[in-house]
Amino acid sequence: MPASALYTVAMSPADAFDYTREALRDSGVTLGLQTPPAQIEFSLTRKDLETGSIEAVMPGRAVIAPSLEPGKSNVTIAVDPATQFIVYAVALGLAALLFGGFFFGGGLWFLLVIGAEGYLFWSIFSKWPSDALNAIRARMQASSAVSGGTPVIQPAVAPIFGPNAGLQPAKTGAAEIAEEIRHLAELRDQGHITQAEFDAKKTELLKRI
Repeated sequence: MPASALYTVAMSPADAFDYTREALRDSGVTLGLQTPPAQIEFSLTRKDLETGSIEAVMPGRAVIAPSLEPGKSNVTIAVDPATQFIVYAVALGLAALLFGGFFFGGGLWFLLVIGAEGYLFWSIFSKWPSDALNAIRARMQASSAVSGGTPVIQPAVAPIFGPNAGLQPAKTGAAEIAEEIRHLAELRDQGHITQAEFDAKKTELLKRI
């Protein structure tokens, strides 16, 4: 379950891409594959007392999409859990149960280990990704043109990064859908979205009637 944060940026997608890339770089992440002006992949490493001084690497991505509001973009930044750290967490728990139980007894020591393992897994899947997003948020909100950014734990990444992620309407009535298509046509004519994005979104909207 990745943690994600949605920003509204009062910039064109191209400018929002450049701004997001600089904000990510300033927050200390390692930039990876970049697809201007749509997506930036990155990774960040956590190494502290909570990780036992072992590097926990969390992959992430930023997706930039045009907003329905002219002159604005939606930027979704997501950080995935350090899943490779799970092996270490499980091995640590088993070692603690095996050796600690031999020296300290069974019942109470078992409960302590289970509690520690529960906290570690919660950290891997929730706390560490949220901490990373909060660090990025401090850089993203350096400009008054940026709003939003509260971390949210998502059940899956697909709803965030599906095609045309920034163009999901809340209206479902026939008249409202017709208005959405008209507005999308304006965005296409103004160069904010491509013809392919318009066609895909139009098809999706018409299926809701």
